[in-house]
Amino acid sequence: MKQRIKQLAIALLTLCLTLSAHAQDTQERVFLQIYNSAQKVANDPQESMQARKVATFKVDAIDYMKRKTLNILTDTTQNLTNDEIAAINNRLDSMAYFMYDYVNLFTKEYSRARGKRQKQRVLNAFREASINNPLFNDADRQLVLAYYNREDYLTQFSLDTDWVKALADVKEKLKKI
Repeated sequence: MKQRIKQLAIALLTLCLTLSAHAQDTQERVFLQIYNSAQKVANDPQESMQARKVATFKVDAIDYMKRKTLNILTDTTQNLTNDEIAAINNRLDSMAYFMYDYVNLFTKEYSRARGKRQKQRVLNAFREASINNPLFNDADRQLVLAYYNREDYLTQFSLDTDWVKALADVKEKLKKI
């Protein structure tokens, strides 16, 4: 048990040093910029409740991706190279960016839709694209679907989403709506 804790502590220290060095090279990470921006909106009482809920989804989606990324990076059964660690961290930035783009496209298309039926088609297209393109294949369905089954949130998307694939998928679906 003590050996496992020691290995985890070393892995976390290595991760922190790697992220710190990389962050200094690239200024601020993309995921962190999106996270901070969304957090600001989510906590701003001057924003509409809908905008705050959308921002809360973005914050939670990034938190989920960060947690899953950390799990991969701290897995002591893998001997990751520096290039692999950089690629995993870059994937976090990419996923955050594409999630941001996905959610913004959704809000744009949803607000453009006329009538309840058209709005439901847009919502369904985005919901399906998110659930049909998992990134981690997470078995914790309650967590993954925390927003998916919430009618009080407009962003009814799976947290376990490959946002790059989902965005491409939904763009194809939007051509048919």
